Amino acid sequence: MHEVTQTLVWPRLFVDWGDTPRVGRQVRPEFSLVCPGYPSRPEIQVLIDRDLDHEEAHWQPRPQEQEPGLWSFHSAFRMTSGGLDCRPGQYLIDVHVSFRDVPPQMPRFYLARIRLNVPDQQSGADSVLEIDGDGQALVNLQGCDLKQFSKVVLKGRGAGVINLLQMPDENASPGAERRTADKPATTFEYQLRIDAEKQSRLPTVYPAKQGRAYLDAAGLYFADGRRTLLLTRSRLTFGRNRGNDIVLRFMPPGPENDAFSRAISRTHFRVELNPEGIEFFDQSRSGLEVNYSVVRDRELVPARYAGDVTHVDVGVTGTVDKQFRLEMLMLAPDHRESLEELKFWDELYCELVGGGLGRTWRDSLDTRLDAVRFDRVENMPEESYVLLLREALIGGSRSQSAIVLNQGGAKNQARLLHIDRSFWLEPLPAGSLIYVDGDPCPPRSLIPLSPGTEIRFGTETATFDRFTQSYLE
Repeated sequence: MHEVTQTLVWPRLFVDWGDTPRVGRQVRPEFSLVCPGYPSRPEIQVLIDRDLDHEEAHWQPRPQEQEPGLWSFHSAFRMTSGGLDCRPGQYLIDVHVSFRDVPPQMPRFYLARIRLNVPDQQSGADSVLEIDGDGQALVNLQGCDLKQFSKVVLKGRGAGVINLLQMPDENASPGAERRTADKPATTFEYQLRIDAEKQSRLPTVYPAKQGRAYLDAAGLYFADGRRTLLLTRSRLTFGRNRGNDIVLRFMPPGPENDAFSRAISRTHFRVELNPEGIEFFDQSRSGLEVNYSVVRDRELVPARYAGDVTHVDVGVTGTVDKQFRLEMLMLAPDHRESLEELKFWDELYCELVGGGLGRTWRDSLDTRLDAVRFDRVENMPEESYVLLLREALIGGSRSQSAIVLNQGGAKNQARLLHIDRSFWLEPLPAGSLIYVDGDPCPPRSLIPLSPGTEIRFGTETATFDRFTQSYLE
């Protein structure tokens, strides 16, 4: 029997500029993407040189399907800088292409780079055509009247191919020939290279050893007695009553601590995620202070304060024998990543594990908050609470990690995700090798967690288990 080998058809990108781009003019190239090997609609991002005037709305054009496997889109810009003619030099346009549904053995991410060269022309000088093949492009000038240019510079380094063949059309009328000369067409084909940086970010999804666990709250219990408790909702209540999400009582139980605890209302306050940040609502009889100011019904801590410690005192100064003190830290995603980029990766991760973005996740993206950590300051500081909105980074920085490792080290050693009511661990390249139930897990592994799972971060060991506060044990 002969083994049947499937031919892999790589996508191809063509750019039809129409008229040759000229300084001071509007440019609206037509892009054609030929990708018969991919069944899904491609997702396009066009990054135009910031020194060229353009509208942000054109960065993510929605391609239109002309026929199966052929998509077209446009992205307009101007050969101006701040409304003035752009300066001579080289300008870059990056075209990012990605696919959701990917055939076996085919990459998901591609990148093409287009270089526009603007020559230094003196006033009154004749026009110059300069095309840089960049070692990757196929430049087709068939039918282009090169006589209109005083100078033609063609650079076809490496694997670049330039077609100058001028084929006369015997059936064309002289008028048609003149019209072609008046409007020369220039077509480029740019090789789509694999986007190695993005391709390397794709995780490998591991199957669950003990069956998938569906939890909306959990905890990491460290061998040294520390515990970080995780909750996945957009609203939390704090108070003395056991029915609250977070029970606030002085520990350990005893006559003195119990007396202090009675000043905490059954439900003392609640916090909610809103489009501008984290909002506190006072529901107590003894009051609440946020950053040493008394809360009058409600108080907003804007998301722009992410990374700064917010001081929370349960009970107004002088009205209670002892204030119960917390510190809140909001954690935000990297400001260099656009909202569209974050959403793309989040949706992709959900698709990989067969889930979808929940409402809390979508709201946190809009607010640009990943997680919120509450630390007990003076009473039982080894217990912390993390509101997991989008992701909870695990690392050695108290100011940048949602879950803090005592061993120190990089701020991003791993991250926890909550997808489709399940918790997932993803080791990141910056940290040391992480072991889950004794098995090494390389970076970009996506591992489902179940109660009883043991995780080793360098010299520290933690057990993932159900949500349990010390007071309720």
